[in-house]
Amino acid sequence: MANTLKVKRSATYSSTTNPSGLGYGELAFNNGSSKLFVGKQINSNGTVESFHVSSLADLTVTGSTGLSATLGSGNDDNTLTLAGVNATTSVKGVASFHGDNFAVSSGAVTIKDGGVSNAELAGSIANAKLANSSITVSDGSNTSAISLGGTVTFAGTSNEVEVAENAGTVTIGLPNNVTTGGNLVVGGNLTVNGSTTTVNSTTLDVDDINITVAKGAANSAAADGAGLTVDGANATLIYDHTGTQWELNKPLEVTGTLAVSSSATITGGFTNTTFDGGTF
Repeated sequence: MANTLKVKRSATYSSTTNPSGLGYGELAFNNGSSKLFVGKQINSNGTVESFHVSSLADLTVTGSTGLSATLGSGNDDNTLTLAGVNATTSVKGVASFHGDNFAVSSGAVTIKDGGVSNAELAGSIANAKLANSSITVSDGSNTSAISLGGTVTFAGTSNEVEVAENAGTVTIGLPNNVTTGGNLVVGGNLTVNGSTTTVNSTTLDVDDINITVAKGAANSAAADGAGLTVDGANATLIYDHTGTQWELNKPLEVTGTLAVSSSATITGGFTNTTFDGGTF
């Protein structure tokens, strides 16, 4: 008859009581829970614990949410839960990441250089989650925390740019008085709506070959008095609506030929003038 080796075992086949008091290297089998124990020395004082050896029988399916593995450690059992493929609101599982925004390599998830688009972020974070968040605004020396949903207004003092927000629209404008120490170049059209325009320049160059004054006058009467005034000399070239004519309040000196129409009438005197009737 063949030899038979029997290790320490539970008294009944249905018993699930774990063994205790095992010696170092002693084996024991629990038939009811299908567990094999070995006496393991855990310190130099000779203390021995009953160590549960895990087997495939310890792996059990707990449903569609995942797998549950029971691992033995002494007389106490620990349970390791392996979640299913997809995560749910109650089970922590495997999450998916869109390839447009995220890169996954060797289990590491990174955000691509382009980041997540605003359209994909819109509405993804509830306002309640952001209730205690804020934006910090600093002028270089002072800082202020502005809660999300609040209004941020940047107000400049004299000679500073003003930035303001209204109903979600940010506008940038110049304050009431602006002074620039350097050159100002306007790439587009320049419109001045004030009542007075002063040019303190020693040289004024205008590309346009015609300068219009009394712009917008409805008729001759509305343009009466338009013209040119030389400050200091009190010299004027003024349009007179009464005679629909130009009027000069200073003498006119002509070098060269003075031409008038054939129907013109000349009144008044002439000084140092040569009248030449020409030849035939």
